[in-house]
Amino acid sequence: MYAQHHDGVEEAPATAALGAAENAHALVHSSEIREEERRPAPPSRSFLVQINGEENQHGDSDHSTDEGVDWMDLPLDMFRVILDRLDAFGILSFPLVCRPWAGVYTENRRLQPGAPTLLTSPSELGGYEIPDDWKRGLFFINNILSREFFSVEVEGLRYERWIGGKDEWIVTIGQEGNFFKLLNPITGYSITLPDNLQGYRSFDHVQLCRAPTQAEPDDYFAIAISARILAYTMAGNDHWITLENPDEPWLNYSDAIMYGDKIIAICRSGNLWSWGLDEGGENPKLLLRSCVDILGWKEFDFFLAPSVNGNILIVSPHGDYAPLRWGNRRSFDSSHLNFPVDGAVIHEVDMDTQSIEEIRDIGDQALFVGPNYPFYVPVSLPSGDLKRNHVYIADVSDYEAIAIDLSLEDLPGSVSLINYSGPENNYQVPMWFRPAFP
Repeated sequence: MYAQHHDGVEEAPATAALGAAENAHALVHSSEIREEERRPAPPSRSFLVQINGEENQHGDSDHSTDEGVDWMDLPLDMFRVILDRLDAFGILSFPLVCRPWAGVYTENRRLQPGAPTLLTSPSELGGYEIPDDWKRGLFFINNILSREFFSVEVEGLRYERWIGGKDEWIVTIGQEGNFFKLLNPITGYSITLPDNLQGYRSFDHVQLCRAPTQAEPDDYFAIAISARILAYTMAGNDHWITLENPDEPWLNYSDAIMYGDKIIAICRSGNLWSWGLDEGGENPKLLLRSCVDILGWKEFDFFLAPSVNGNILIVSPHGDYAPLRWGNRRSFDSSHLNFPVDGAVIHEVDMDTQSIEEIRDIGDQALFVGPNYPFYVPVSLPSGDLKRNHVYIADVSDYEAIAIDLSLEDLPGSVSLINYSGPENNYQVPMWFRPAFP
């Protein structure tokens, strides 16, 4: 794995710099971002080899990774040299070595643990695709706080593409058939998922509702989603369980998540359905009819997300239909969000009363949805492309992402377009990703 650092748009205003610093502090310490404490660990052998890789290539044994080296005795300038030589993921191990190293890391955080980043296909200047990027496992990770991006090459991603993810984990699929695995691109650790979906058409999306943690390194819960099929599996299962389809004409699933002991799915009709896990995926129940007018002049798509109140949010981006994406993104269903989005409405579903209420304010936070499992990020001050009371949607029409200001709903300027690299043909779909300490 290697990385190259690319400078993005320079943040000149002092307010933006202050916002970035405060947001980085909030992101690192927020309980919403870090569900568990990640304790410092000594530098691994591979981490030290990466630092000394250049000397080792030249056969200089005097600078090999000697376990007797006291890394705390190095001058601070040497720490900065080491920092500059680490890739975008290797740098996350830097502050875990010792306090002096943590201090240098704080001066130049390229990636903040828990901060939102956008994974995209790589591109050369001018937006041209890099040949054979998929064979190399090469992609860009874009830091939306600083508008910098880094190229990263991960061996476990060679000849594969991601179709879902949660936090620092991604779900990948191979070139042929529905062979899925969970991959942590930071550590390289992977988990192979069951392979009994080979008789079905390729799935567009796998929703990773529960991802491995340090406490439960092999735990997961995943939902495979295609237009007419839902299936789920979890740690300990040796197969996927397909869900019974509801009796709905022109069935077309849009999104699904796990809610307690149920799976909740929304169709392109806007109807909300549920399945009890204790019923083995049978007996779908209609929770709500569509909360928007899908027969009107607007096109709609739907995403589901947990609400801060313990309920379900329905995020409904809308716009005028236009066939923008014929052949642009090889790895995504061309009918999904195939229109220029000009706004979105959010409804909260009270799961006890099954009542629904429109939401116009999510406070000092931002919500990120798309191929990834949805998540919130606290926002102290605006920094880069991160702003409060915004919904960020990845992979929209011909754009990598959009940001919707909920306070400006139905007003001009409510939608901001986000395009960092802009390759003409994306092998990978743009997807939100939250790095974590390894």
